[in-house]
Amino acid sequence: MNYIDTSVIVAALDPTDPRQKSAKMILREEREKAISELVLAELSSVLAREELLLELKEKLDLREELIVPTALLYLIKRFELWYGRVNGYTKIPVLGELYSPISIAINLSANIKLKTLDLLHVAYAKLLKDKGKAIDTLITVDEEFKSAERIIKDLLDMKVQILISG
Repeated sequence: MNYIDTSVIVAALDPTDPRQKSAKMILREEREKAISELVLAELSSVLAREELLLELKEKLDLREELIVPTALLYLIKRFELWYGRVNGYTKIPVLGELYSPISIAINLSANIKLKTLDLLHVAYAKLLKDKGKAIDTLITVDEEFKSAERIIKDLLDMKVQILISG
C-alpha cells in the first residue's frame, strides 16, 4: 500500500504543475492508496483558497460549511483513496503525553531531518503501518524527501517515491 502525500494530489489537480501527468498516473493506476487526516487538513487549506469552490457551491447549492468537505469527499472517491485515522496519545519522557503523530514526529526528528509537515507525513505513514496497513511506499513530489530516503527505508522499512515531471 502507498501513503500519498498531499503534494501528489495537489500536483494532479494543478494544470500548471510539470508533475501533473505523473501525479495523475499514480492516483489513477495505483490500487492501494492511503491518506491521513494531515492530507485532509492540507487539502482543505489548498481547496479553500480556490475560486473553483465558489462555482461548486453555486452549482450544488451547498451551504458554506459543506463546500470543502464535499470537495474532499469527491477527491477521496475520484482517486479511490483510503483515509486512515490515527487515534491515541504516546508518552515522551519529560514532555508527557502527546497526540501520537506529534510524538512520533518528535522521536523521528533527530534522524529524519525534514520540515515539520513532511516529518508529520512520515509519522502518519508509520502509524498507519503500525496499525496493520501494509504501507511500503511514501509517494510525494517533494524533492526534500531525497535527503531522508535512505533513513526512512532503514528506520521504517518504507520506500520513498518522488514523482518527477513527465
